[in-house]
Amino acid sequence: MRIFYITDMKKINIAISSFGNIGRAILKIHQEHLAKFGKENDIHIVGVIRRNAGGKNTGIPAGIPVVSDVSALKVKPDVILCAGPSGHVKDDVKKFLNLGFNTVDCFDSHPKIIAYREEIGKVARKNKTVSILSTGWDPGFDSVQRTLFAQLSPMGETFTTFGPGRSMGHTTEVKDIRGVRDAVSLTLPGKKPGMQKRLVYVVADKVEQKRIEREIKNHPYFVNDPTQVKFVSSIAKFDTDKHQGHLVNRGTNVKVEITLAGKNPVMTANMMYASARAAFRAASESAFGCFTMVERPPLDFIKGDTVKERLERVKY
Repeated sequence: MRIFYITDMKKINIAISSFGNIGRAILKIHQEHLAKFGKENDIHIVGVIRRNAGGKNTGIPAGIPVVSDVSALKVKPDVILCAGPSGHVKDDVKKFLNLGFNTVDCFDSHPKIIAYREEIGKVARKNKTVSILSTGWDPGFDSVQRTLFAQLSPMGETFTTFGPGRSMGHTTEVKDIRGVRDAVSLTLPGKKPGMQKRLVYVVADKVEQKRIEREIKNHPYFVNDPTQVKFVSSIAKFDTDKHQGHLVNRGTNVKVEITLAGKNPVMTANMMYASARAAFRAASESAFGCFTMVERPPLDFIKGDTVKERLERVKY
């Protein structure tokens, strides 16, 4: 059964689903856009969707509704930004697509993305909706760069080395393990390009530690990387919101290098916010289905009503 709303046609109406680190970063980015562009900003937040909607909702302006069910929103979201952790976000995406909403997510498990795209694509096409997946900085922004490398240096080999920094996805997976009271998973560069290692700090009772360490090292997120687990009384002095990655391609007569560094939630949230435009434009063209970022035109992610305006914005 479809739900009908009053729709503001002058803006791209978005809702934020889940209000953790990334959800809060999306809201902060939106407020910065409003401060810079004012009424000219092209995106409008119509609500935040979270399980504990009746809680404190710290940091959410009074004018933004907070609900536990999307049907409680008075204005229909054109796109829902699903900001929950990778391990749970697929269920959210499916739910919203089946209700007729377009979605954006930051699913970050690289080996599962192609299968995820196929599975979600069937749901999106059935409901005549659009889903753009894995829109963070990697996968996402870096994926676009790797695609460009394949054009510029087709005979070269591309390596992506992550760290040092905090992996939000890995941290969330550790926190979901029974007996873990607090944790942070840091990514460190490995000895060779394209390799990395994991350093995980965990707060847990001593009787639980051996089992927890075993579960971490055998977890799909960690099993392929050298992983060290350290048990501490507090993660405070080890935690950080920063992360970075280094991309390099060495080919015939071509060498390309890109280093991306910044606050992990902010980089991810920026890409999700931009992807709301791409999802909205794809839906407006009836281009229904599930897409990675590299499948949609780059200009679709940029603010501007016309192609000319967007070309001018990127100083083409």
